[in-house]
Amino acid sequence: MKYRLFPLLLLVLLILAGCGGEAPTATDQPWALEVEYGDSGVTAAVWEYQWNLRGEDGVSATDAQGTDPLGQLSQIPFVNKSKTGTLKLKFAIQPESLTVACYTNADGYGEAVTVEPSGKDNAVPVPAEAGSYLFGVTAQWSETEEAQAWGSSTYYFRYLPEGDTGEQVGELSLYRLLKLGPDDLFGVEFFHNGESAQKTVTTVADKTAVLEFLQQNLSTDFTQIATPTLEAEFVLRLAVTDGSQLTIGYIPLSEGAGILLSGVPYAAGEMDLQSLWDSLGAQPVSLEAQAPEDVLETSEEDPGETLDDNFRYGYLRAMEGQVTVDEIDWIEDADAPNGYRIEPGETGQTYPLAADCQFWILQNHFKPFCRVEADTLWEWAQTTGWDVPFRLYFKDGAVVAIVEQYRP
Repeated sequence: MKYRLFPLLLLVLLILAGCGGEAPTATDQPWALEVEYGDSGVTAAVWEYQWNLRGEDGVSATDAQGTDPLGQLSQIPFVNKSKTGTLKLKFAIQPESLTVACYTNADGYGEAVTVEPSGKDNAVPVPAEAGSYLFGVTAQWSETEEAQAWGSSTYYFRYLPEGDTGEQVGELSLYRLLKLGPDDLFGVEFFHNGESAQKTVTTVADKTAVLEFLQQNLSTDFTQIATPTLEAEFVLRLAVTDGSQLTIGYIPLSEGAGILLSGVPYAAGEMDLQSLWDSLGAQPVSLEAQAPEDVLETSEEDPGETLDDNFRYGYLRAMEGQVTVDEIDWIEDADAPNGYRIEPGETGQTYPLAADCQFWILQNHFKPFCRVEADTLWEWAQTTGWDVPFRLYFKDGAVVAIVEQYRP
């Protein structure tokens, strides 16, 4: 799959215009694709298109380019498997040509199988093998004297196993990882928490070694598991040239292992990360030497207890005059190994910082609470070796305090 990458996702869900026997009204966007599957269905995502609209002042043209769909799988609409055997691809105006490509997660959505639609409903058979599938549909409408609109458009929708919620936690980032090369990485921060050390990977040779190791060892099937701890023995934080990041924690278990994605553990095979660590040319730096020294004050009591109960949990992603977080839900759960579980929330949420905002971290991520400057808190969050959860306290729409959350 080769696509141009852009900072923002072009994801437009279009609704069919018109009703009854009347011709639908042409707009500056392509006709919607409605996917019917038995008694259910979805409107496919319009991903990219070249579209022409005839108006009183002549013809206006629109050229909209999309991102790599593997980077946005969780935002692509889906239908779940049922006993019905065909998917019907319906347009308000039937296209002159239609091509359908089907990708499977069995090979990391790498190679497409062409599917031939049939009949006036453009019916295609559902996949016979179990798994998750991504359908790409490209439609073409020709210019004629009578046509009010014409052009080409590519759409995407997913076909998922019965009961799959479509959240695809971690999957989209790992599928992208399977296709990255060393030139796609700014660098990698590799943490060895057993030795309390960090290596910063920047050379082509080291980046290649990390990518080849992960691509050979990471599974693309995700099953959430319970682990006796969420403390990872090794952590890899990859920074991609398009500005995105991926943090992977590795937890060895008595049987197999677990990987942490967004603070949530998933089943994984055993990986010899110690050998990878030893093989890299980057020199280790002690994490203990990076402990903050500019502590403004300390407190044995949680600073959040003096604030209003208006806060959200999240992982810090950027902080400069405002703060960007990937929000999480911290849920008390007596059945979980540590009495709680973390579930991913909205990503990339940005909030203003109050002028007198306070910043608190936990010494050794345990206690006491230490008030520090904003830059120190940011550096602390980046050098711990895993995603550190924080509580963001709000007042009048601004963040008035950021407090590190103790994780048992």
